Amino acid sequence: MMRTNVAETSIDAYHSRSRRMLGQAQCDRIVEYVERAGTATIAEIAKALGMEKSSVSGRRNELIAAGRLVLGGRRQCSVTGRSVQSVKLPQKQGSLFQ
Repeated sequence: MMRTNVAETSIDAYHSRSRRMLGQAQCDRIVEYVERAGTATIAEIAKALGMEKSSVSGRRNELIAAGRLVLGGRRQCSVTGRSVQSVKLPQKQGSLFQ
């Protein structure tokens, strides 16, 4: 097996890119699920997608900050039975010229 000298910064950049790609894939899956469900809670998303709630929470916050999801109001979670904040897709802006 051939080994090469690789700068530590190159290794960090490689792993950082892999994490970003994984995070983006998770974000896309979450948005697709919320689109189908209408509104969803962290626990509902985690259960449906087989993800950890902590991962869903982090991606949900990123998606809200990016404007891809918005808060949908408090409601009872079908998984936990608790009253929690749900998320939904933002309303699409209507056309100015109809």
